[in-house]
Amino acid sequence: MKKVFILILLLLPLWLGAQEKAVYRITYDCDALRDNKARKTYRWNLDIGEATAVFYNPANRQYLTESEELKHSEDVMAAIAGLQQLWAKYPNMSGLQVLTGKPEAGKYTYVNSIGADNLKYEEPLPPLDWTLTDSVKTVCGYTCHQAKAGLYGRVWTVWYAPELPLSYGPYVLGGLPGLILEAVDADGIFHFTAVGIGQAPENTKVEFGPSLEEPVKCTRKKYLSLRKLRAEQTYSEQAKDILAASGAKVVKITDASGNEITNQKAPRKNYLDLE
Repeated sequence: MKKVFILILLLLPLWLGAQEKAVYRITYDCDALRDNKARKTYRWNLDIGEATAVFYNPANRQYLTESEELKHSEDVMAAIAGLQQLWAKYPNMSGLQVLTGKPEAGKYTYVNSIGADNLKYEEPLPPLDWTLTDSVKTVCGYTCHQAKAGLYGRVWTVWYAPELPLSYGPYVLGGLPGLILEAVDADGIFHFTAVGIGQAPENTKVEFGPSLEEPVKCTRKKYLSLRKLRAEQTYSEQAKDILAASGAKVVKITDASGNEITNQKAPRKNYLDLE
């Protein structure tokens, strides 16, 4: 498998085409402390083409695809029950998507939701001042070298494989002489580990997946500002924002034990970027 993958790398320049198709799919598991209460494992895919790559949560894509089918059901109660089953089927979802190399080389496009709002922004790829170390370890069958750098307020330690000359990694980590197969931040909140490396499924495109609504374009500064405001809201305020379009009113919100939490703030979430 390793020899076949290296041969594909050597043939990559011959596969240029009018449309960007994914050549490789790297699968990561991320052990994450999402809200300082419990750790969860999120599955991520990194689909890589000749000039672009997209990082996304496959469970979220599958959920949106299957939930779209339920929207056309005439049985409302059955549709609600179906959505509940989907939530149970895909418990660890994230709407985060990052398309590197778009809208042009040296930039990336970020898509994520804040409450009911689906937003996106475009930014130059952040310069990463990597410090290379002598540490070596094996990840997913490849000999990897260690490197460290700061990114958006977090300090990351990564292990990259020179044997796989693709300068990508999870999120917007990259720029090293080899594919990043493992990455952990200094606080231990996020820990990515590659669990699969191979060819992308046939006809896979490097693109954003389905979404509930077309993302609204904004700046990164505006996105972070909205995210901060969201974090300060109570459960009631968040619910009002989500239900605003329907005109419904929030009367009382309770936790799983039936205790009212209407005016409490939701647990603060952790994010890959701090600033």
